Amino acid sequence: MVWQKACLAVTSMIRKASLQPQLPQHRFMPPPMKPHDVFINHRGVDTKARAAGLVYDYLRWGGFHPFLDAESLKPGERGPEAIDKAIHGCEVGVLIFSPNYGQSLYCLVELVQLMETGKPLLPIFCDIEPSELRVGERQVQRSSVEQAKKWADALEEAKGITGLKFNSHAG
Repeated sequence: MVWQKACLAVTSMIRKASLQPQLPQHRFMPPPMKPHDVFINHRGVDTKARAAGLVYDYLRWGGFHPFLDAESLKPGERGPEAIDKAIHGCEVGVLIFSPNYGQSLYCLVELVQLMETGKPLLPIFCDIEPSELRVGERQVQRSSVEQAKKWADALEEAKGITGLKFNSHAG
């Protein structure tokens, strides 16, 4: 249920950004390659198999071109450059927050980049309440005070965006 709501919200946000899905000419042909219109930010360990994968699949079937690292990065491609290009080229960001999200340097860096673009964002709180979001202690210890504050500020800003909640234990 929440996945359908999330995907419908993302689809609405994309359409408001004046994008039109590129539906395949034949039902067995993939849509033509174009820049990614949705960037899915998530902690893979927590959400790749279910939340991120479902959002990605729904958007693909809807004719959009989402970026999900496991699906979108090609062998030999430089991850950071491809991710940076996808973030700056997308029209909408989906933020899938989970219990271990703040432990990931990649999640935090991507979050700050998405916030700085000013593009529409849809948070999905997966097995976590917005008030529980924090930068992980390990990341705080390994970074400058300035960088840790930037991450904490981005998380605070994201908490203020109306999003969706999902409890994987309740279904």
